[in-house]
Amino acid sequence: MFATLLSTADASDSTEGRIAAVAALGGPFLTDRIDEIEAAHAAGLQAALIVPDSGSTDLLTAVNVAMRSEAEIIAIRTSALRAAESDRASQITRLATALAVAADRHRMLICVDAPLAPISGAEWDALPAESLLIDPIADPDAWRAAANLPGDRGLVLALVGSGGDPIESREVLLWGLKYAASLGGRGGVRVGFTERPSQQKVAGTAGIDAAHAAKTLAALADLLRLTAADAETLRRELDPRSISPAATQLAARRRAPSDER
Repeated sequence: MFATLLSTADASDSTEGRIAAVAALGGPFLTDRIDEIEAAHAAGLQAALIVPDSGSTDLLTAVNVAMRSEAEIIAIRTSALRAAESDRASQITRLATALAVAADRHRMLICVDAPLAPISGAEWDALPAESLLIDPIADPDAWRAAANLPGDRGLVLALVGSGGDPIESREVLLWGLKYAASLGGRGGVRVGFTERPSQQKVAGTAGIDAAHAAKTLAALADLLRLTAADAETLRRELDPRSISPAATQLAARRRAPSDER
């Protein structure tokens, strides 16, 4: 599993600081600024260029412009697949046309700004995107769409709350990541997580809240550490009720030397 930042601009006032923050988590580096892509590459990170979707035909032009960049990932941030959308078929066609332009890149759909419709497997097949990013805490019904996402596509969860304070406990967040990995036989290699979408800044304010940014990074790093922790560490640090006794016993049997008698 991997961790990154959905909104790198909330991590630091400088490009260098934003890149350092993502580098500490492993990336990829998501940005809406083409000028930051070269710096991300210099730091050894993959770059994802975020293309905002206003719901118009301008999306096709925006993706064509994004393709002039060196970003490995083209990420369309869209509300077009919201649950109440009455013309979902036409929106899927519009998105699919734009995604097709980026056929030689990794294509991501970021669907965190409105409730996601229960997209079916056939509808996902019509959307040529290699990964999906959802906010399952603000929009728990998004799991219905994620359950139909083909297992060979990536699934990224926005999990850690503002200021580093998780909305849910670490135990629940880890369960969510494991569940994402189990859907469609995806496996942990195709699962990642980010902070949750930041609240809109109060009018007239500017700059970064350094203390909140540090707490967010620390919470993301801690959750990433736990995704790779051994059973002993998990037993020591997590609520024991969150650890399946059957799974623990099975893991112990697998580690035990075989009886050669």
